[in-house]
Amino acid sequence: MSVAEKKAQQEKWFGTETIIAAERAVRRELKDPDSAEFKDVRANYTEEFGVVACGRVNAKNELGGYTGFRRFVFGDGRVILERRDNVSDAWSGACL
Repeated sequence: MSVAEKKAQQEKWFGTETIIAAERAVRRELKDPDSAEFKDVRANYTEEFGVVACGRVNAKNELGGYTGFRRFVFGDGRVILERRDNVSDAWSGACL
């Protein structure tokens, strides 16, 4: 099995449950979890990181205003969230 075939198989097997787990975990990190709007969320597989979820989330802050979409990476039970964590390395390594 080629690397591309293995990647496609991993994404199919784990994609839905990884995305659901990612959205739940990201919501727990937000000031107003019920206001979360997700877009471009997808599962990805890399040899280095395994199965991860990558996407963008917008949510309300403590003043009730939306903060704008920011990137997140979820893997191994951890959330890396833009504007809180350094998401650039994780994004380029796991999501592109």
